[in-house]
Amino acid sequence: MIKRIFAALLCAMAAACLSGCAEQTPPPEEHTGTRIALSMASRDQFLVTVETSVLEHAAKNQVDCTVWDAGNDYVVQMQHVKDAREQGYDALIVNEVSPSLTRGILREAEDMPVVFVNREPEMSALTVGKNAYVGSDDSEPGRFQAAWLNDYAEEKGLEHLNIVYLTGIEGQASTIARRESLMDHLKVDHDFVYDSTAQFDRAKAQVQVGMLIEAGRSFDAIVAQNDEMAIGAAMAMQAAGKELCPILGIDGTIAGCQGIRDGMLSFTVRQPGDEQGRAAVDAALALIAGESLDTVSGVTLGEDELSLMIPYEPVDAENVEEYIS
Repeated sequence: MIKRIFAALLCAMAAACLSGCAEQTPPPEEHTGTRIALSMASRDQFLVTVETSVLEHAAKNQVDCTVWDAGNDYVVQMQHVKDAREQGYDALIVNEVSPSLTRGILREAEDMPVVFVNREPEMSALTVGKNAYVGSDDSEPGRFQAAWLNDYAEEKGLEHLNIVYLTGIEGQASTIARRESLMDHLKVDHDFVYDSTAQFDRAKAQVQVGMLIEAGRSFDAIVAQNDEMAIGAAMAMQAAGKELCPILGIDGTIAGCQGIRDGMLSFTVRQPGDEQGRAAVDAALALIAGESLDTVSGVTLGEDELSLMIPYEPVDAENVEEYIS
């Protein structure tokens, strides 16, 4: 009898101990079950920054995120939209191949919330409460580049600049806005001795600038619409044994900032890819929950209640360490 009582007491004590231990250990966080798909137009060093930020912020919010790469193919990106809808994703984030796809993407998505990131879509096609655009004002980097060139010419006592201009993908909103802004704010007398698209591609820019050098063309500065093309231009000059002229980029990528530190590039304008990716996830979650986009932090919500904007930041030798560290 005593043995049975003693055994019962031991069992009760063990149960109490286990119960106490269970109360002290927090239960594992439950998964929300929310799923978001991300369709990237392509991958370069900057766009990988956006993609990585989306994945990291989704994980922090316990959201499953699937990434697809369209390889700059219109048909492939449209298939991504169809797959996301048919597979029951809660929302889709799109880095668009071209703004000409916007209406088709929204038709294919039907009632699924769609957030466009980095590349501006056809804004008139978007619907408040169903869609959003997260990006930066693409007129800013052209203005910053023009200001740098104006100051450089004044500092060096130059009355005229011969400029090589390397642009992005033709027809893209960013390509157009960066060009128009540069032209509007460039005050020093100048000629564009070469003005052509290198499609945001380092290798294409290297080939084009290399051909200019071989042809004996002279120029005082190279302005590129992204860091990859700027680096390609610098590589072409180095390969030809030429002294580097001022070379300006846009994006403020790790490679671009390293190029400034190493003396390859003179200037870039940081595009906040990390912040764009984070805000795109927050916007998608807000749309899924039926909340207003003004709940998304760290952005400026436009009067259209669709656009979430994050400013560019100029980077040169004086402040580049802030962006490398």
